[in-house]
Amino acid sequence: MITLYLARHGQTVENLSRIFQGHLPGTLTEEGKKQAMDLGESLRNIALDAVVSSDLQRVVDTVQLAVGDRQLPWQQTTLLREIDWGPWTGLPVGSVDLSNPPAGVETRQMMYDRAGAFLDYLWQHYDGKRVLVVAHGQINRCLEARITGVPLEELRTVPLMKNAELHRYELTRE
Repeated sequence: MITLYLARHGQTVENLSRIFQGHLPGTLTEEGKKQAMDLGESLRNIALDAVVSSDLQRVVDTVQLAVGDRQLPWQQTTLLREIDWGPWTGLPVGSVDLSNPPAGVETRQMMYDRAGAFLDYLWQHYDGKRVLVVAHGQINRCLEARITGVPLEELRTVPLMKNAELHRYELTRE
């Protein structure tokens, strides 16, 4: 069994500007830093064995603020990066035709598969552990869909996590 605590990074300047962040580093706002500290407060009395996170700066900053001086093993992985918006990265959300993404934009299928690969990675390295996983809105949606058995076609029925929101799951092998 794995006890998984899944969180999203704190609010960023790019969230407020409504741009496609994708693989950009992202900059936490003051509110985002406060959210990360509040996340840490909600984790304070939870025993954790490890942290696994995206390697993008907005997540790294969130983990550092939330975990503080707790001495936990911390693995960063590209498997937990946000959706790759390709040529749309850095553009305002309202400036593109969402129904017609160009080549280079990661598809929902690709991200759903990446979420599955991450869960396989968790089982290989963290079976029996209590793990904090910190990532991004779209990849977390895919992780939650995979964990709860929501098929790709119904992915949008899984709500996007709010900034610094925390969900808990007990993962068991079938």
